[in-house]
Amino acid sequence: MSSASIAFLFPGQGSHRAGVLGAWSGHEAFRIVAEIDEGIGRDVVALSEDPSAGDRTADAQPAIMAASLVVWQALIDAGVRPDRLAGHSLGEYTAAVASGALGVADGARVVAARGRAMAAACRQRPGSMAAVLKLHVDAVEVLTDGVDGVVIANDNAPGQVVVAGDPEAVDQVRQRAREAGGRALPLGVEGAFHSPAMASAVDAVRAALATTSLANPDLPVVSGATAREHDRAAPLADALVAGILSPVRWREVQSRLSELGTPTVVEVGPGGVLAGLAKRTVPELEVHTVATPDDLPQVVAALAEPALARR
Repeated sequence: MSSASIAFLFPGQGSHRAGVLGAWSGHEAFRIVAEIDEGIGRDVVALSEDPSAGDRTADAQPAIMAASLVVWQALIDAGVRPDRLAGHSLGEYTAAVASGALGVADGARVVAARGRAMAAACRQRPGSMAAVLKLHVDAVEVLTDGVDGVVIANDNAPGQVVVAGDPEAVDQVRQRAREAGGRALPLGVEGAFHSPAMASAVDAVRAALATTSLANPDLPVVSGATAREHDRAAPLADALVAGILSPVRWREVQSRLSELGTPTVVEVGPGGVLAGLAKRTVPELEVHTVATPDDLPQVVAALAEPALARR
């Protein structure tokens, strides 16, 4: 098999699946959970078993990160090594750990702080989000123009754009989307992520990162805030903080990976959402997903040999 560049993609909030982390309990890669527990100061397996954890920002973020990092460890142990990394919102912090910029315990501690801060912001300024389907991002920009209190939060893929803001403003954009021939589905989230409603969380996350030793990453991280790769500690830290308020430019991230000559992507963790977005955005990509131990052998068989050949 010939070598091919590989990117690992790490999912964000909304990808929680109860029981996925526990499914790895008998696997050697599960050893990483001890460091995650140390960082968040909680039993992340018990947290992950709760089906309702995904509804609570402070719980969902460390649970999803833990599930993704166990899969990442299993892939690395099996000899599948990426060339680049990216993560959707929360997943960018997981990518920072996988890049070597953050240690596992430190990364878990920062994500726990991020989850708490964003949950507090949701309480301080209630908001909502909706996925606008079948319309180009430029059309959604027109829909939001003149509606106070709503912004584009995620540009996920062609025909999938997420808006966030005050509930009344989001409802108004949903109505406009229907009139324009699109669909607009409400999302079951605590608040208006990637919007000004999260402003109060910025300082807490910046402070958590400031007390952490952030190294230059061993692998470049393509940021959702900038849609560009970062291979130095300071710009990566800035991108992680900026991503709290900035829209997630995920469609551009996928295109950037393709421009960089990365024909193969692996969604590392629960959900399966990013794999679908990748196929829609860059159809020629080779896409794999690993969420459970049952997913691992086939992906390792497909990718381990070429990945090892590059080392």
